[in-house]
Amino acid sequence: MRLNALWEAWQRLSARERLLAGLACGALLLVALRYGVIAPYLAYTTQLEERIERDVQRLAKMQRQRDRAAEVQQRMRTLEKQFAAAYDQLVPGETPTLAAAQLQERVQTFADRSGLTLVTTQVLRERSLGSLRKTAVQMTFRGDTPAVADFLARVEYEDWLLSVSRLDIGTPGRRRRRRRQTARPPLTITLEVEGIMRASAQGGAALQIAKKDQRAKGE
Repeated sequence: MRLNALWEAWQRLSARERLLAGLACGALLLVALRYGVIAPYLAYTTQLEERIERDVQRLAKMQRQRDRAAEVQQRMRTLEKQFAAAYDQLVPGETPTLAAAQLQERVQTFADRSGLTLVTTQVLRERSLGSLRKTAVQMTFRGDTPAVADFLARVEYEDWLLSVSRLDIGTPGRRRRRRRQTARPPLTITLEVEGIMRASAQGGAALQIAKKDQRAKGE
């Protein structure tokens, strides 16, 4: 019935009215198509593009992190090797007494190689250097100038990381000059030598990793 009534109403319209009605229906159809089909589709494609762009950015970030992780691991291995090399330069000894004994023996070895004669030796009280501990000895030697220079060079530049914190060099008291020319008396050198104890540097994570790497290479 409704279709018949609509058809009859359409038949009663003039040609101009039919044209206007057709244009109105076409416009309504276009509006419905624009906001009912095209707009939702465009919104969906925009969201899809944004999600794809976010995924691409996330993937690129993950790739950069992966590459950076390899670089960080390489730097860590380099630092571990440097730390292990520096650790080997410290004074060995599980206790301050053992470390002081090792330091005394080391300095005595340098003196023997340089041709100095030991006069006195004394272990000094250990001191703190931040979280590390320093051990020190005071020793007195006798010898000529080249021997003293060679000894100081050995203390400063040998494989252990040592330093001379105090140095006194002198000669015996002057005596009356004799008619005959006598040999120059030997120099007396009193110095304090100190170094960092290995025991105070133990327990670091980098050190433990470096030791594992060294053991693995040794095996």
